[in-house]
Amino acid sequence: MREHAAEGPAPESTEEPLALAPRAAPGSAPPLTVQGLLGIQRHAGNRAAAALVARAPVVTADRLAIGATGNQVTRLQMHLNLLDEVKTELAVDAIFGPITQGAVRQFQSAHPPLKPTGVVDGGTAAAIAEALTEEQDQTDIARKLFNLGAKAYEQGKYGHAYGFFTRAHELAPRPALLFSRAQALRKLGGRRAEAIALYEEYLATDSPSRKADAESALAELKVTPTGDEAVDTATARGHFNKGAAYYERGDYAHASDEFEMSGELADRPALLFSRAQALRKLGGRRDEAIALYEQYLATDNPTRKADAESALAELRTNPTGESDADLATGKAHFTKGAGLYEQRKFAHAYDQFTMAGEYADRPALLFSRAQALRRLGGRTDETIALYEQYLASGDGARTEDAELMLELLRTHGAAP
Repeated sequence: MREHAAEGPAPESTEEPLALAPRAAPGSAPPLTVQGLLGIQRHAGNRAAAALVARAPVVTADRLAIGATGNQVTRLQMHLNLLDEVKTELAVDAIFGPITQGAVRQFQSAHPPLKPTGVVDGGTAAAIAEALTEEQDQTDIARKLFNLGAKAYEQGKYGHAYGFFTRAHELAPRPALLFSRAQALRKLGGRRAEAIALYEEYLATDSPSRKADAESALAELKVTPTGDEAVDTATARGHFNKGAAYYERGDYAHASDEFEMSGELADRPALLFSRAQALRKLGGRRDEAIALYEQYLATDNPTRKADAESALAELRTNPTGESDADLATGKAHFTKGAGLYEQRKFAHAYDQFTMAGEYADRPALLFSRAQALRRLGGRTDETIALYEQYLASGDGARTEDAELMLELLRTHGAAP
């Protein structure tokens, strides 16, 4: 595996809307769900789960071929990525294109008497389902996930790259993957402490081949007060100015990091305000921003008191207890979040959906929050927890989509 992803522009893949899977034939057993499978794994073990998968009816379209889209294609791409005999990693984008067709042919060629047509019919679907019950070479799977992470990194999708690298590391722990994860978080910004910990973990391994790069990155991320007030104040001013430049460019994550480092060198109330401003503009970090504004207002004579109070009014919710009024306010936050989501401002969409849920406790808002975090990337555990909460609510409206995204996040670490 490569140790880090090269940088460079790449076009974004198109995301198509997910379609509902066809119903099972009347009288047949219901399709095995992710929830059901996970429950069996927890209570009866992997062997029992694998046996049930092998016996489960294959619910699929009559044919999947070039041009097909939807949930069935998503599952196909995900499952082919989890088979070591398929060497091509697939972007799980729900679009059956030439690369997916080639991966299907690889699988068919490895399973005679299937013919390498590149078309998924009932026989190929059944063979894939059976193959998934067999033990796989985890290093081969990890290599494919690493490659997906490298592509995301090259596209500037550092949160998703981190998710892929993290899952690859879970499957095949390699020092190089610690370095890749650290690189992705450093480029993402706003996750400085986590990046530092990963670089240090990498350097603690035997003979890290990118030692100089890791040490250089740590020097960029860490601050070491000298104890000389004049020197430390000057260094703090340098970090603040760098943060202000990032802020002006709209890079609020790295602005937050620089303001934080400045504060570690010079304890100034104004830096609390600057960090809060950066996190508020970044989005998706609402609780942290609120805490920083409150900490700033608790200082003696905060000079930006009115601005901090205005920001808190924007970030906080205040349910009245009157159901109609609260429902109307919740709807307004949801509508704003939906607009932000359409603009691909997923962090701010997540904040609005969260606030909507604080006014109106609706299962659908759990799903909306999960969708926004999934698209944002880099926060896999939180996203999984939200999908699980949604499924536990019994809402049912988006059950299939939630189960599918949950399986994808568990197996791949990211679901762009």
